[in-house]
Amino acid sequence: MKSPHLLLVFFLLSFSQLLFAQKSSLELVGKIIDEENQPLKGATVVVLNAADSIMVSFALSNKDGSFKFRRIPVGEYLLQVTFIGYKKISQELNIDQIDQETRDIGTILMEEQDLSLDEVAIEAEQTPILLKKDTVEYNAGSFKVQPNAAVEDLLRKLPGVEVERDGSVKAQGENVQKILVDGKEFFGDDPTIATKNLPADAVDKVQVFDKKSEMAEFSGIDDGERNKTINLKLKDGKKQGAFGKIRGGYGTEDRYEGNFNINRFSKKLQLSALGMFNNTNQQGFSFNDYIQFMGGLGNMMSSGGGGGGGGMSLSINGGGMGIPLGMNQANGFTTTNAGGINFNYDFNKKTEWQSSYFYNEVITDLDRSTNRQNFINDGDFFTEEKQLQESRSKNHRFNFNLKHKIDSSQNLIFRGNIGFNDGSVMNNSERLTLNTERNPENNSLRDNTSEGNQLNLSGTLIYRKRFQKKGRTFSTSLSVSDRDNDQEAFINSINSFFDPNPLFAFVDTVNQSQFQNTKTTNYNLRLNYTEPLSKGLYLGLSASHRNNQYDLIRDVFDFDLRNLDPWVRNEILSNFYDSDYRYNRFGTDLRVNKKKHTMSIGVDGQQSSLKGTPGNTGLPINQEFYALLPKMNWNWDIATAENLSFNYRTNLREPSLEQLQPIVDNSDPLSIYEGNPNLRPEYSHNASLHYMKYDQFSFTSFMVMVNATYTQFKITNARFVDSLFRQITSPVNVDNDLRVTTYLNFSTPIKPLGIKIGLNGNVTAMRSFLFLNEVENLVNRLNSSVGLRIDNRNKDVIDISVGATFGHNLTDYSVSSELNRTFLNQSYNATLILNLGKSWNVETDIDYNIYTDDEFGQQSIPLWRASISRFILKNNRGQLKLSAFDMLQRNLGFSRNSNFNYIEEISTATLSRYFLLSFTYSLSRVGLKSEGQGGGFIMH
Repeated sequence: MKSPHLLLVFFLLSFSQLLFAQKSSLELVGKIIDEENQPLKGATVVVLNAADSIMVSFALSNKDGSFKFRRIPVGEYLLQVTFIGYKKISQELNIDQIDQETRDIGTILMEEQDLSLDEVAIEAEQTPILLKKDTVEYNAGSFKVQPNAAVEDLLRKLPGVEVERDGSVKAQGENVQKILVDGKEFFGDDPTIATKNLPADAVDKVQVFDKKSEMAEFSGIDDGERNKTINLKLKDGKKQGAFGKIRGGYGTEDRYEGNFNINRFSKKLQLSALGMFNNTNQQGFSFNDYIQFMGGLGNMMSSGGGGGGGGMSLSINGGGMGIPLGMNQANGFTTTNAGGINFNYDFNKKTEWQSSYFYNEVITDLDRSTNRQNFINDGDFFTEEKQLQESRSKNHRFNFNLKHKIDSSQNLIFRGNIGFNDGSVMNNSERLTLNTERNPENNSLRDNTSEGNQLNLSGTLIYRKRFQKKGRTFSTSLSVSDRDNDQEAFINSINSFFDPNPLFAFVDTVNQSQFQNTKTTNYNLRLNYTEPLSKGLYLGLSASHRNNQYDLIRDVFDFDLRNLDPWVRNEILSNFYDSDYRYNRFGTDLRVNKKKHTMSIGVDGQQSSLKGTPGNTGLPINQEFYALLPKMNWNWDIATAENLSFNYRTNLREPSLEQLQPIVDNSDPLSIYEGNPNLRPEYSHNASLHYMKYDQFSFTSFMVMVNATYTQFKITNARFVDSLFRQITSPVNVDNDLRVTTYLNFSTPIKPLGIKIGLNGNVTAMRSFLFLNEVENLVNRLNSSVGLRIDNRNKDVIDISVGATFGHNLTDYSVSSELNRTFLNQSYNATLILNLGKSWNVETDIDYNIYTDDEFGQQSIPLWRASISRFILKNNRGQLKLSAFDMLQRNLGFSRNSNFNYIEEISTATLSRYFLLSFTYSLSRVGLKSEGQGGGFIMH
């Protein structure tokens, strides 16, 4: 335990020494005014290295026109001042010795620019940071990055932009939802695909702005929806040839990694190919690529609606995580082979095509142990499970988006998706159930296999029309989807039930084959119309019809050698189920659009019906529901980068197919799940308040959010545990379910110390109902966490950060108060990156997690990684890298969870210490102006 603490102390000491080493006593001050002697607020002032125009420091003028730089070392620089509508100022700045605390460079007079706005933007092309009306534009060439750096490495250098440890991006204090390349989507909606795969040296400009919704951009009526977006403008030279990277590596323990990305862009074309293969548990391109597979075959290994785990359920939309896909380095042993192509093409000014194709193959081996404490009304019991599992999955997904501009007032959009998944799971597990006195009650040995495939088709056609009268618009959309899922499973289990009296002990065996086909067909037709009533005031009308149809057939056969044909149909478990859920919705809303305010308030009326035809398990279902669904949205742009918004929505959510189907899932005979065809739709009220402020002068951001959801007819699970400790779970409706979440984030630089600190905290309070053996328990949960992160600001040579997070979880039961539980999680992390000249790079980081619980005790897991890189070949296009993973040999897939009526501890064997040597090569088309050479596409 001592070594991780010593490592953290080392990081902290190094951090403090580096901070003070970077301090300088020189302070540079000045003032900016216009021709009328008035101060200019928000002018961009930068100090550039005279040799290569790399930005050294950056500031914005305050409301009195003043600006200030700290810690300017000896050197020759260029001082540059820009402001939209004014001529750019450039002057030499020579600091030959630091013999004074402050240097005042005086007042800088800026003259108005007569050129148009477009011409001003061109003139300011080499300005490191340019503030436009609603966009912050960074000149990528002014920010130094290492050779072979990816876009995310460039983003780390930009003031006001942060890249989290998981690769997610924040800009101006908000999460970035989209990253565009030359204004177009790149491999769908996942921002990390662009940031992790595109090379930084291909980017000319990075533009950060708030993107309005598609409908608001078309109609001109602001609906208050905003998505923080980054647009990567590529260099013109990169649009004349291909560029990218190829990487391969091999290491100890037969570990290997390989990936590539190749890009070919032009004014009309965007063509990119990505690929990866490894057995080091590295995640694929996007978690979204696996979602559809998880919804299908993945749930064949779910725990039967929250039972004992390790089952082979044939359910379609269960709550289990599904096939483990090795999304991190703490989840078994995963081999991944994946590839994708992104193809965007502008046929002409009116027609655009965007498409992407993904292929993923994932093979995962799990060796997992689960200890669970289960709570029942008169005490508790324990389960101990060991599980060996091998899963294989293959996923193909093709997406496309066709946009056609009919004329200046109307357009068509056609979106489609085709997905095909197939896979298999082999699961061998043993589970022991112990009573309160820790005496054995039952034991289950299971050897289950399953395989299946799923075809998904979906498409949406959208038509929009803008009329001559400003604000009058009409739009309609038609969406259709079809999913066909075939699954086959073989269930083999031996279940032993113990008793002090041998006469009452017995063994039950299950040997079955199960076949299931599920077909889901959905369509949705929607109409929208807006009518201007006066300036900034609009009336909205909407109507929609939706139909969801589910058809399920399940055949179960028992293996019985006493018959001529050993496979005998099980008439009780074999079944079919058809359901049809329809709704009609009509709504109206009043919209107010002002310069700084937008508001929408309205109500929808919905009539819905649910019809079901169970096979041999009950009478037909015919239910009808009526509901009023009020809604409200209010957005106030208080100032630049300061916003307050309130949103209120009501919604009806119908039960899932698994929850409705009256079919028994016995894949785990000790934990059975059965649907409930009499479920009502959930009716929820959701309200959220969000405040965000970003100060572009001090780079301080503050964000607070409160979200509350109250649900009537909430669908939850009722569980019954019999005298043999067999569990039967079924969904039921309950009233008065409440969830309230508060989140806060604060970030600010401390300029005298040269650091940036970030604080975040969240509190989630939940009130729900739990039914155990027909007794209702009111369950209150309180989850809270607080985190701190410290980074240095000047990352050209040294990039160092330290952080800590503390999480507390509390669960309280109204009836069984003796079952109340609390546990604490702690997480510490530190990262150090050294860029030693132009040829060497050293990186190291450590994560130290501590789990504390009264029942399971304390578990501590340190994970230390390190690497050293050497850049070689012409223009540093080659990179040799030696990496070390889990240097302390302490890695363990570990988690603790509190859910429903249990707490559990899960341990999974996973990758331990290994070393890997890799080589990365940058591909580039020479003959570009930036290269200064002639020729075609070659490898340097």
